[in-house]
Amino acid sequence: MQGHVGRVSDFQKTSLGTLMARAKDWGIWDDSYYYARNFNTGFETDNVNLESFQNAEVDGLAIVRFDDGTARAFAFDRDEGRKEPELAEALLAKIIRSDFVQRMRQKDYVQSFIVLNGQLYAIASVQLYRSDGTGTPPGFLTFIQHITAQMASAALQVPADVDLSARMADTQIAADTSTIEIAAPLNGPDGTTVAAIRLHLTRPLTKAAQNLLLITFAGVFCLIAALLTVLGRRVRTLVLDPVERLHQHVSRIRESGELREIDGPVPSNEFGAMQAEFNRMTAELQQLRSQLESQSFTLGKSQSAIGLMHNLRNCLSPVRVILEALDQTCSDSLPTHAPRALRELSDDALAPERREKLVSFLSAAHERVEARNAAVRQQAREAARNLMNALDAIDAAAQNERDTRFDERCDLAGLLSHSANVARYAENITVAVDVQCNGYIAASGNRVLLSQVLENLVTNALEAIQDSGRQDGRILLQVTQNPAQDRCTITVADNGAGFAQEVATQLFERGFSTRTSRSGGLGLHWCANTVRAMNGALKLESDGKGAGARAIVHLPLWHDHDVRNADAA
Repeated sequence: MQGHVGRVSDFQKTSLGTLMARAKDWGIWDDSYYYARNFNTGFETDNVNLESFQNAEVDGLAIVRFDDGTARAFAFDRDEGRKEPELAEALLAKIIRSDFVQRMRQKDYVQSFIVLNGQLYAIASVQLYRSDGTGTPPGFLTFIQHITAQMASAALQVPADVDLSARMADTQIAADTSTIEIAAPLNGPDGTTVAAIRLHLTRPLTKAAQNLLLITFAGVFCLIAALLTVLGRRVRTLVLDPVERLHQHVSRIRESGELREIDGPVPSNEFGAMQAEFNRMTAELQQLRSQLESQSFTLGKSQSAIGLMHNLRNCLSPVRVILEALDQTCSDSLPTHAPRALRELSDDALAPERREKLVSFLSAAHERVEARNAAVRQQAREAARNLMNALDAIDAAAQNERDTRFDERCDLAGLLSHSANVARYAENITVAVDVQCNGYIAASGNRVLLSQVLENLVTNALEAIQDSGRQDGRILLQVTQNPAQDRCTITVADNGAGFAQEVATQLFERGFSTRTSRSGGLGLHWCANTVRAMNGALKLESDGKGAGARAIVHLPLWHDHDVRNADAA
């Protein structure tokens, strides 16, 4: 506390000493000396201005003559850059008082504090001499400098206020458990207190205890943060990273559809055991997928056989109807009166009119029999044709079963153009079809089956556009090739009804369909099996309901070693 009191005293001495040095600098000066004798305007023009006050760091200047009491006072607001005549008048009123002038006659200088217009100022007054220190002083010069709470706080490095109402004679100190209040008096020219500087301090030991408490809390917080950081890294290394690797691996499987085991070292913990179990499950699923693909191909062949039987039934059903019609036709004989008419015609005595009527009757009956015979012959030929179609279908199925090849050259440009006709000439719907094939691209497969697959995909696209109710249907058939991977890609894209992502994996299931108004669902199942038999893959994509769909067929490229021999064959 005594240290703070001493610093307040030093602040007072420093403020007054600095101001006194500036007052003596101007007071022992020929220009000031002669100005006090005659108050010439040249001195005021050259020296009494804002720039001079800012350089001297003073706010007011006054010069008073001893002989007649004539005085001049000037004041500036250094921050605003303007004159303050009210401050100059208040300063002049203070220093022309007889007691102040008498004090200056007796002393070379006087320094203290005064209050002017409700503000605290440091004041320094000196007698005027020539620059060499000679001459009888004609008067004295006074400088004032504004003292603010901000100046005191900055100089003392503690919060401070200027109290203009304080009138204590000595320094006062008030202390409690946490704060200290110090009030140091500031004396005026007559020695009485005109103001006080009040300091607001905290108790050092209490502050130190608070700082120690804060340091303790900060240390504990940093320790906890470090522990959490280490724990977080261990959790990420031991738990989150393995889970993230498993998640990414499953995502790649879901996107590519290819089952693969998790690569990398197996950690010796629960996640290592889970990785081993996952790899074993993947191996079992791969084996089950192979079995399922084999069964699916067998089922596809069974569906082909069912289709053959359906075609046979379509061919033989008309034969049954024709035979029933023949049975009815053959039971229809000549009119019952025909024998009687013949007996009457054999009579020579028959009247000519009667004979003419009987001839007309028998002629009509003969024509009826001829027409019936012609119809019978036509029905017989139709029955024979349907029977031949059934036999041809049986022979073709048997031949295809023996001779089906999946390594033929399939010219994709021609197949796409042929499939596009399904959409171009579709009934009850108008669709814009775009076929894109950059150059000659051939796939390895079966031309007939691949053509049926593409036609089925185009038909599905047409139905999807019809379901969406669009008037501007569009279908894109595009083929690209990737020689580096020895594969080609066929895309059948439409702007139809589309489908939700969650049903994407069910589209190839037997009997499943996204169209509730139609039955079936065997088309895509058969197409997938057929493409798989060609060592290819078929998948469907959609951005959601109403956003259209894309059927993507991947097939191996056909290597054209000798195009001319192949064409000749």
